[in-house]
Amino acid sequence: MPLVLTPAQRARDLAVRDLTDPAAGPHAVQLVVDAAVAALSAAWGPSVELRLGRGPRVVDLADNYDRLRYPAAAVTRDARYTRYVDAGHVLRSHTSALVPPALRRLAAEAEPPDDVLLVCPGITYRRDAIDRLHTGTPHQLDLWRVARRPLGIGDLAGMVRALLDAVLPGRTWRWAARTHPYTQLGRQVDVLDGDEWVEVGECGLAHPEVLAAAGLPPDGPGEGGGPDGDGRGWSGLALGIGLDRL
Repeated sequence: MPLVLTPAQRARDLAVRDLTDPAAGPHAVQLVVDAAVAALSAAWGPSVELRLGRGPRVVDLADNYDRLRYPAAAVTRDARYTRYVDAGHVLRSHTSALVPPALRRLAAEAEPPDDVLLVCPGITYRRDAIDRLHTGTPHQLDLWRVARRPLGIGDLAGMVRALLDAVLPGRTWRWAARTHPYTQLGRQVDVLDGDEWVEVGECGLAHPEVLAAAGLPPDGPGEGGGPDGDGRGWSGLALGIGLDRL
């Protein structure tokens, strides 16, 4: 069993204010969330339905790691980096932990919409050195577009461009290939701040196995799309940004 938080440590951590939550009072971080969501809504139009995916700070270990395809031996699972509540639960280490439950809720609907933007903001918990770019309680925003039609790298590029034009207008940005367990064709997004490149997010095409495990099978043989695929399987765009850095 990993080293776990004491009751006092857990109470202290859960008492930290979630700056993304309007119920705890207004904060500038909420303006960034609103601007990001508004930009994507404007870019995609009313056919993409918004779903807010908030959730508890204490999450199932499977939602935090397993259902996002993190390997059992992934170093990030170590108690040096993750705050364990018990052997099966952690203080969420990223807002991506809110995505599997949001996907399951969508799949459980009798007639889910064909195109959805999942909006999952919140405070997260790490064991990290504190400096200008790092904190032990970063605020993040996961934005996953999930649709019953093919979404590709061009759609992802448009998503990143619309987002950054809204929250960091005029800034130079770049992306480079990165590997994430829950994406395919993963990318890291950096923004130029003076003469320094600062990582502000990561993104990619939502991994078909993540969608299928939640009950949203992708199109294709053996995956719920018919023997040759009928174009009605699920695909997705996965994007996560650091709100404190923005």
